[in-house]
Amino acid sequence: MRHIVLMLVQLPVKLIGLGQAVPPTIVCVNSVIVKLLGQCCRAKTQKVLTICHLAMGTIVQIVILVSLGLANLQRSTVSCTPLHSQLFDEVDLQSRAQLEEYRLNDDVWPTHYDIEIKPYFEPEPEKEAFTFDATTTIAVTVLKDNVTQIKLHKAHMNVTDWRVMRKSNSMPVGKVNETYNEETQIWTLNLKPSELVKNVEYNIVVNYVGRMEEDMGGFYRSYFKVNGKQVWLGSTQFEQTEARRAFPCFDEPRYKTTFTLKLDYKPDEYNVYANTPIVNSVPTRYNRTLASFGITPKMSTYLLAFIVAPYELKSSDVMGVLARPEALNQTDYSVQEGLKLLKALGNWVDYPFNSVPEITRMYMAAIPDFAAGAMENWGLITYRESSLLYVEEDATSMQQQRIASIISHELAHQWFGNLVTCEWWDVTWLNEGFATYFEYFGTALVEPLWELDVQFVVEKLQAAMQTDGSLATHAMTHTVYTQTQAAAMFDAISYNKGGVVLRMLEHYLSSDVFQAAIREYVKDRQFATARPEQLFTVLDKRNANASAFMKPWTTQPGFPLVTVTSHGNGVTLTQKRFIANGTDAEEKLLWPLPITFATKESEFESTTPTIVSSESHNITLANVSDVAYFILNNQQVGYYRVNYDEALWEKIGAALRSRAFGGIHVLNRAQIVDDLLNLAKADVLGYGKVLDLLSYLKQEMEYAPWLAAFNGFASLAPRIHPDDEKLFTQYLMDILTDVYEYVKFQAPTQYDRRLHTYLRRLVLDWTCRYGHDDCSKSAVKEFERFRTNPGVKVHPDLRQVVYCEGVRKGSSEQFDFLLNIFLTTNVATEQQLTLFGMSCAPKEETVNKFMNLVSSADVRSQDKASALSMLLNNQHALEPAASYLVQHSARWAEAHGGYRHVAMALGGILGRVNDVSVRTSIEQFAEASKDVLGREAYELIAAGLMQFDYNQNFTMNHREEIRGFLSQKAGSGASETVIYNVVVALCVTLAVVFRV
Repeated sequence: MRHIVLMLVQLPVKLIGLGQAVPPTIVCVNSVIVKLLGQCCRAKTQKVLTICHLAMGTIVQIVILVSLGLANLQRSTVSCTPLHSQLFDEVDLQSRAQLEEYRLNDDVWPTHYDIEIKPYFEPEPEKEAFTFDATTTIAVTVLKDNVTQIKLHKAHMNVTDWRVMRKSNSMPVGKVNETYNEETQIWTLNLKPSELVKNVEYNIVVNYVGRMEEDMGGFYRSYFKVNGKQVWLGSTQFEQTEARRAFPCFDEPRYKTTFTLKLDYKPDEYNVYANTPIVNSVPTRYNRTLASFGITPKMSTYLLAFIVAPYELKSSDVMGVLARPEALNQTDYSVQEGLKLLKALGNWVDYPFNSVPEITRMYMAAIPDFAAGAMENWGLITYRESSLLYVEEDATSMQQQRIASIISHELAHQWFGNLVTCEWWDVTWLNEGFATYFEYFGTALVEPLWELDVQFVVEKLQAAMQTDGSLATHAMTHTVYTQTQAAAMFDAISYNKGGVVLRMLEHYLSSDVFQAAIREYVKDRQFATARPEQLFTVLDKRNANASAFMKPWTTQPGFPLVTVTSHGNGVTLTQKRFIANGTDAEEKLLWPLPITFATKESEFESTTPTIVSSESHNITLANVSDVAYFILNNQQVGYYRVNYDEALWEKIGAALRSRAFGGIHVLNRAQIVDDLLNLAKADVLGYGKVLDLLSYLKQEMEYAPWLAAFNGFASLAPRIHPDDEKLFTQYLMDILTDVYEYVKFQAPTQYDRRLHTYLRRLVLDWTCRYGHDDCSKSAVKEFERFRTNPGVKVHPDLRQVVYCEGVRKGSSEQFDFLLNIFLTTNVATEQQLTLFGMSCAPKEETVNKFMNLVSSADVRSQDKASALSMLLNNQHALEPAASYLVQHSARWAEAHGGYRHVAMALGGILGRVNDVSVRTSIEQFAEASKDVLGREAYELIAAGLMQFDYNQNFTMNHREEIRGFLSQKAGSGASETVIYNVVVALCVTLAVVFRV
């Protein structure tokens, strides 16, 4: 459902759709906290680790939400604003209720909802603006004897009246009283004894007033502008636990039932949309109309959706896109691509979407304010504008792909999530893992030239490992109770690892068997909920060992490191859990390893594995000393890292430096690059050896290995000692020389591979950032040409680097030029590109302008976190940004929803800056502002300070080896240059002498 983006990875902060291929929406603070947990618990027992996790649980979960962009933190239980500071004794980081109390019981079961809602977007007699009157009637069946209570959820509403009646004759049930738990949001209706009879249906009727808030949760309000005037609209976001804000309900996914919705609205100003089509409209008083929508399929509360907005529709066949009128001309691509994907996915599952009789059409709506990337509501999918609207001349190729893949992700949910629903959020991966798989492999059904199978490995598998390598990770199936815990399950484990494990399963079973099993699973669990055991049962019908293979990958945290040691008769494989900070986990875990290997080019195509479950395993190879190399895990299908002994690494290095890389598959080259950099970070290998092996990149011209390299370099770069940065720059420029000449600073042609275009963007980004003369001059020249003649735009696939370098090398004039475009454009993707360009500001004056912009209403709440993420990737902006936050903390807190946002911004800076004076100023600010910050924010800053210290220690511990290699490399390069110059001079001299 909620795409994105987002994910706990220690990579440079990238924005999805800006041409960045790393999983979208990463906030550096998140990696700070995750790594902090690993370090603070270093060498501790599992019991101590658990205590550590609980003590900082709230902090971690909040940061996870921000980094994924999956929830608006204004809705968190713990809140803090500049006007209402939180004192330490007012915060309880532990749950304020017993964990079991967060779950509803099975005394009664809902069988149908009738909901009628009447929103007010402006004040009316005795009605406040942005409220709604509503009545909800819930039909329930009593399942047990002697039931005297009905427990259900509600939140953010004022109940004016409630009653319980026998459905058959409307006879009232005697009421005793009601209670409400603010923490669990459970509303208990206490009834007289013996009134409820087992197996009898009753109606719960509730009249209430709700609020349409601006926090992008529940039934909330948003706006767009027409001629400078705000035009309000109402939309919904109910996943995971926000339906209870729009109507009282049994707000857990297992309570699947049908819904009938009525909306009372003003048709002269608005249109209304919901999961199903309108079946009846009746005029009511005060120029209003009551629209009745068709009954929904049997579904969970979080999938109900409705919109009240002055929107227009663009449609083709059964696919339609809803948008504000000014953006309707940006919907053509989504309509056509969505239609192709809808049919392709239906064919793959062998279950056309409209086989569900209530869902006769599929609407997708672009919402101006939307916390997630998209939401898969059945029949009415909602998106951020930038995730759905497409203008060819203003969107990069990556933004186009992102739109298509998000559509595929959400459409996949119509089967995996809507038709078949995870029983509880502890198995969120049953929804999100499948959607992530089809995000890539579903899109590939209609876009086969995009090489999405290649992209998946780096963007999903390697990204999942960044999160899963921490001691603070969790298993795919992981017990949760509270709202915060449930929200935290929407992370890189449920999404990325879920999709990765399914891909691994596909190669284990074969594609045909995998597809047949998934088709059976969908038909078996249609209109019901699912647990992993039910999926495994279907898989075991096709392969008796399937569940034995799958279970450890879903129930154990982390993943293995496989070490390959050569000997006279072959190689020995040993496995142990990989921990990114170099420590060992106390609990010994083993996985069923899918083993494939290659010793020559032709063998990389074999991805059907042999399963090895033991800690150690021997592979017999009679000629192991004669093979060119031994590489494990063909095409990185298996979810594990690989390390080799010295002799095998030498063979791999020699092959990589040979012609055509010795035939090593491009995905295995990406795997080797990613493993090397992460093994060095974990102190398994030395940086000298790793950087030397990575020098092969000087010959690399493919996207996946370079993306893996840049991900690793982005983590390493802030840890390079300041005095060694020039040497590191020289190293980067050396290995980038040939690939820069290969991609060139030029717009793509229609004949370019999609991945070639993506490679160009990566290479130009890094070469310009590190001062490559031709790249910088070309980018600045193009920026100034555009500034002089704005009518001729920069090609979208060059726009990111041109905008960034123009601001980086410019002044306030260049910044203000982009700011004007940002404020006036009608295209969301162009807003993203200009915001990214402005984030490249290197000087205090322009950094302050950027921070002021992000703190203003001109940057929507949905975009504030990603704007900060962009800035955190700008090393030159970190010090002035820290100064700004210290001086203007109240403004930042007011704009973002609390001091925790100040703390997370400062924590993000501390995770990347290497200037001790910045650390000092932040620490002094935290101590002086302790009471205003509150305990939560103060501890977040403290975590950031610890991360800074860890980074400093890392820098000093590895400096000698890194500097030694870089110095040697620089000296070698200088010698080569001298020799080259001497040879050239000699040739010229000989040519003159002999008059050649």
